[in-house]
Amino acid sequence: MIHRQKYHFQALYFFIFFGQGALIPYLALYFSNDAFQLSASEIGTIVAVGPVLSIVLQPIWGMAADRFGRPKRLLLVALLTAGLLTISYLLTSIYLFLLLISSLWALFQCAHIPLVDTLAIEFSKRKSVDYGALRLFGSAGFALAVFILGQVTEQGSLGAIFYASGTALVLGFLVLIGIEETPVSTVEREHIPLKALFSNKRFLLFLAGGSLVFGPIFANNYYFGSYVTIRGESTALVGTLFFVAVLCEIPFMRIATRVMMRFGPIPVLVFISVLSALRTGILALEPPIFTLWILAALQGFIIGLLIPVALDYVRSLVPPSTVATAVSTYMATTTGLATALFNLMSGIVLDQWTIYAVFWVYTGSSLLGACLYLISSKIKE
Repeated sequence: MIHRQKYHFQALYFFIFFGQGALIPYLALYFSNDAFQLSASEIGTIVAVGPVLSIVLQPIWGMAADRFGRPKRLLLVALLTAGLLTISYLLTSIYLFLLLISSLWALFQCAHIPLVDTLAIEFSKRKSVDYGALRLFGSAGFALAVFILGQVTEQGSLGAIFYASGTALVLGFLVLIGIEETPVSTVEREHIPLKALFSNKRFLLFLAGGSLVFGPIFANNYYFGSYVTIRGESTALVGTLFFVAVLCEIPFMRIATRVMMRFGPIPVLVFISVLSALRTGILALEPPIFTLWILAALQGFIIGLLIPVALDYVRSLVPPSTVATAVSTYMATTTGLATALFNLMSGIVLDQWTIYAVFWVYTGSSLLGACLYLISSKIKE
C-alpha cells in the first residue's frame, strides 16, 4: 500500500511539473510572435500576472487546506480547471483577452505546488518516506517536457505547448484520485493564531532572502529562452538546455536531505545562492555557446539542492498546525511576488537595455539574498 501511494505521488509530481515544463519556458517565445504585435513590456505583464495573483491566492489556498484539512479535494478542483483553461490561450491574440485568460488560469494553477507539497510532506512524515524521492519526479517531468516541446515547436507551431500542458494537468487529476488523504482532526488543527506566523521574524526574513534568490531562478525560466534565441540559436536548443538542467536536478534532489543534515540548511542555502549569482553573472558576460551546457548543468545542481532544503527549513520554522499556510505563503512570496517583480523588471530592462543586463540584475539579487539568509539564521525568536 505504501509503495502504491508513493508511486501515485511520484506520478502526480511528474504530471504537474510536465504541465509547467511544457508551458513556462516557451510562453514568452509564443507571445513574441509577430502576429501578436506585443511589446516586451506587454509580454512581461502577461507572464507576470499569474505570479502577481498568486501572492494573494496561494496563501488563501493554504489557509483553506489548514482550515478544512482537505487539500486533496482542493487540488482536484485546481488541477482539472487549470488543465481545461490552458487551452483557452489559443482562442485569441488580443492583449487584454490574453491578460484575462492568464488571470483565470493563475487562479487555479497557483494552488498546484503548495497543495501537492502539503500532501507529500504529510505523507512522507506519516510513512517515513524521503520527500526528495517524491519531488524528484517533478524535475523529471519538467525535464522531459522542455525537451519534447523544444523538438516539437522547432518543427511546427508553438501552440502545441498548450495542448501538452493541459493534457498533463488532466492526467495529474486522474492520478490524484487514487491518492489516499488522511483528514487532520479538529484537535490537531486547533492552532496558534495566524498572526504568530507573520510575526515570526526569522520566517519573514527568510522569505525576503528566498524571494531575492528564487525570483531570478523562476524568471530565468521565462527569459532564458529569449536569451538563447537572441543569440541566434534555435528553440530546440532551448528545450535541450532545459532538459539538461532539470535532469541534473534529480540526483541532487535525492541527496538534498543528507547534505542538509551534514552541513546545516543555512550554509547550504548561502552556498547555492552564491553559485546562482555566479551562473547568471557568467551568462551576462556573453560566454561562448558551448558554456551554456555547463551552466545548464549548474542550474540543475542549484535547484536540486535549493528547493528541498528551503522547503524543509520553512517547515522547521513554524508550528505543525500551520505548515500548509507557511508553505503556501512561502510559495506565494517566492514564485508569486518575487517572480512577478522579476518578470516585470526583466521586460522593462530588456526594453531599455539588453538581455545581458537582465542577467546582471539576477546576479546582484542572488548575492543580496545570500546575505539575508545569513542574517535570518542569527535571529533568535
